[in-house]
Amino acid sequence: MDLRQYLKDLEYLVNIDSGSQDGFEGLGRIADFFKERFDALGWQTEKHDLSPDAGPCLICTNRKAEKYDLLMIGHIDTVFPLGTASERPFRYDDVYAYGPGAADMKDSSLLMYYIIKELPPEVNEKLNIVVVYNPDEEIGSLYSRHVYKDYAERSRYAYVYEGASADGASCAERKGGIVYNVRFTGVAGHCGYVFTNGAKSAVHEMGRWIVALSDMQDEKIGTSVNVGIARGGIAKNIVAPDAMIEVDIRIKDNSEPARFDSVIARLTEEARSRGIGIEVERRFKPALVYTDEVRAYVEHVCEITQAANIPFHHAPRGGLSDANILASYGCICLDGLGVAAGGGSHSPAEKSQYKTAEHFKNLSLFLMQDLAENKNKE
Repeated sequence: MDLRQYLKDLEYLVNIDSGSQDGFEGLGRIADFFKERFDALGWQTEKHDLSPDAGPCLICTNRKAEKYDLLMIGHIDTVFPLGTASERPFRYDDVYAYGPGAADMKDSSLLMYYIIKELPPEVNEKLNIVVVYNPDEEIGSLYSRHVYKDYAERSRYAYVYEGASADGASCAERKGGIVYNVRFTGVAGHCGYVFTNGAKSAVHEMGRWIVALSDMQDEKIGTSVNVGIARGGIAKNIVAPDAMIEVDIRIKDNSEPARFDSVIARLTEEARSRGIGIEVERRFKPALVYTDEVRAYVEHVCEITQAANIPFHHAPRGGLSDANILASYGCICLDGLGVAAGGGSHSPAEKSQYKTAEHFKNLSLFLMQDLAENKNKE
């Protein structure tokens, strides 16, 4: 692997603004960068325009197939607004590469191309492979999942190239997430006349919800509840006519959404009986569960990498990725196969341990060789 060329390519990608919701021009340029390179390798490419609110999703296949042995996925969007790339452009030192999206995850999206570029012909011939470049992972893959769903349902394995943790650990287990955005509509009025003016406080109702939802946190089953944003009211002497909360719940058990939905329904009914209007927006990503099937594959990976003296270890994570979605379609997912992060994710301190790209490229090629050798033996 030519590390100097890798860094040159990474510099080009990092210096393009590609925020999920305001970097559509940049996302298109990055998708074109990868499309041109996969086209040059003789792969079949399709660029899907998803929505006015998202960049394009790029699908690359070594051949059209009814079933795919492996789906590889990475995302090209970042959390950073327009102008960030010019404010703190790409740079690197002897250990880290810096810049918006350097570690999350332009380094590893680029790594996927370098893996395919060095894929042995016999592996390419044996395996049906699909590579997905996702433009909206940072906002929950709201649009792209409808494109890659068809491929995921036809894929046996999925390798997800979110970066390995700082110590090099990959991942086969992640928490899921439920997001509730709730708007409360009350009736404004002077606070000195609340017994006669019909005022109804949206902030008081919001407080009831915060307490009720926070009480559902349960360490024993790994469910955390965070009311990350709470706003409401106009002035201290005016009964608040509106309020809102944004709640982020992380779960290990995919039956938990039913418990929360039941409580949300009860709270909504009670609020409306008090004359408070309620609007609830809900989003959900299932947990990446360490099933027996996943466990068997991970144990196999541990066994063969140890025998080959290739460093590999894994650990659960609390953050979300496309692996959460892919697993729900039936894929056996191995996540965190990308370049090791250096810390500071989603902040100006974000950095990538770019020299680990060689190791994780070799690890993927080794695992893909194993998939090819064991195809049709299961």
